[in-house]
This record gives sequence, structure tokens and C-alpha cells, in this order.
Amino acid sequence: MLSDNANNVQEKAKPPVKWAGGKSQLIEQFRPLFPRHFKKYLEPFVGGGAVFFELQPRKAVLIDSNPELMNFYTVVRDQLEALLADLARHENTAEYYYHIRSLDPDHMDPVGRASRFLYLNKTAYNGLWRVNRKGQHNVPYGRYKNPQYRDEENLKRVSKALRSAELLCADFTEV
Repeated sequence: MLSDNANNVQEKAKPPVKWAGGKSQLIEQFRPLFPRHFKKYLEPFVGGGAVFFELQPRKAVLIDSNPELMNFYTVVRDQLEALLADLARHENTAEYYYHIRSLDPDHMDPVGRASRFLYLNKTAYNGLWRVNRKGQHNVPYGRYKNPQYRDEENLKRVSKALRSAELLCADFTEV
């Protein structure tokens, strides 16, 4: 851990979502390459946020062009209790999965939308997040026996880590 930049946190948050191109498995290789001191962490493609959660910087700007992902992070940071309550309603069945997948996130409040996003991310085949040309999530059900879409302890750590971050749903050029 880079103590000069890290918040005082007992246990580090882990990326709360599965994400294609995620760096979780590469952190050990990257650790010697991280700078020892920096004033602000900028992440133009935050995705699962493995590097951000490893470094836990005091100041950060996290950017991604995926509105579902950025809404999720905003809700985890600002409305965690409401999100946890909403996550409790989900069921791990194919029928329920396809019902939730069919919902239009544009007609949902931010908490319901974030809950839908995390549920689909954790129960979809291989944890993929993919949308079609109409912007609709189109990954089939993953058939996991016990998907962890309501990891309350980690979501609390994620929420705390995100308090140091400015969250932007934008193109990487905004960096």
C-alpha cells in the first residue's frame, strides 16, 4: 500500500463489479510500478476500478463513458443503504434475470438502476456487460449457484473509498 496517498482503511475495497479488461489479477505485477507520491489520481477508463481500489488515493477523478457503471458508483458512494435494501429483493433464477434484464434503465430511479446493474453484472454469463445497438443489455443468464451481488462489507469499503473521488460519465478525453 502506498501510505503517502492512502486513506486509513482497515481492509481495502475490492472491485465491486466484474469487468472485461479488469486489472485485479495484475495488481501484484503493477505494484512496483506505482508512483510513491502523487497529488491526484486520474483514471480515464475506470471499469472495475482495481487500481483505484488498490491505491485508495486521497483525491481522484474516475471517468468512464458507461452511464450504468458511473451511476452505480455514484449510488454506492452516496446512497449505499438504499442500494443494499434494493439488492435484497433480487432472486437468482433465469426467469427473474430475464425480467430484470428487460427493464429499461432510463425509466428507473438511480438506486433501482444501480441495483439492476450490479445484479446483472454478477449473474450474467461470465459477468459480462454488453449492450446491443439499442443500448440494451444482452448477455444471457450465467447460472451461478450463489452470485455475490449483495456483498455488504465490500460495498461499504467501496463506498468509503469513493468518497475521495469525483465521478464523471464522460469520454476519456475529459482527462
